[in-house]
Amino acid sequence: MNISLLSRHQNLVSLIAACLSLSVSLSFGLGQLKDWQEISWLDILGEGSIALLSLFWLFFILISRPPGRVTTGLVLGLSCFMFSALLDLFDEFVHYQAAAAGLSLIESIPAGIGMLIMSYALWHWHQEQLALNRQLCRREANTREHGQIDFITQLYRADYMRGQIDMQLRTKDDSPFSIMMLDIDNFDRFNRQFGPQEGDRLLREISELILMNLRTTDLACRYAGDRFILLLPGTDLTLANELAQDIRQAISHLAFKPYEQASPIFHSMTIATEAARTGDAVDSIISRVNRRLDDSKQHA
Repeated sequence: MNISLLSRHQNLVSLIAACLSLSVSLSFGLGQLKDWQEISWLDILGEGSIALLSLFWLFFILISRPPGRVTTGLVLGLSCFMFSALLDLFDEFVHYQAAAAGLSLIESIPAGIGMLIMSYALWHWHQEQLALNRQLCRREANTREHGQIDFITQLYRADYMRGQIDMQLRTKDDSPFSIMMLDIDNFDRFNRQFGPQEGDRLLREISELILMNLRTTDLACRYAGDRFILLLPGTDLTLANELAQDIRQAISHLAFKPYEQASPIFHSMTIATEAARTGDAVDSIISRVNRRLDDSKQHA
């Protein structure tokens, strides 16, 4: 949860607070409390849960999204819906005087307006998701499992890659695919010299640079530590080696500047590639590329 985002939504938080205050003021200011025997606690449970969940959803929107048109529309629409839900809840506690009897008749109107606003916001959210999906295509493949995302690099972890390789192996066509594994040279020494926080920042920047050099059909995941694994569908070993050279060259030009250090540090990567073979299993192809990478590091 990113609670710090709340500070960027002060106007929307004020709007939600105003809806809460107005619903309480209207209901209890214009009505008289019922006797306890007149109150339907079952209705209160149902209507109260709707109001509470609306507030719960609002909270998660505010801590999940930056300011913008979609966020404003979602909050405004849901606030209208919550306002109606609160009026519906509070009239279980009060009798309205004749002059305020109309309040119970119009309590559903804000909910309808809110649904229209939310529908408009959700359409824009859909357009936003299409754009995000285009950006995510090299971070994920056929399934989206947020529980498998690596916290540091925001790439998927090795288990996700295993599932995607397995899907490639199970396809009925004969199109080739290759696996690439990459390891940052001397990363342990860098971590000891500059600390794990700078090491994590280096991993994030290198992962972004790897993504920039992939095609839209490729997939990059963090394998372990400073090691990355790439899935290259429709790619034979010759083309995979050409892509590896492009990535190696891009990484070598990354001028990484550790905290409070003016001069940049340049890094290199050891890279190994393997093409899928007939009868391969997930573990066999990953083991081959792992061994090839370890051999390359030993003979470097």
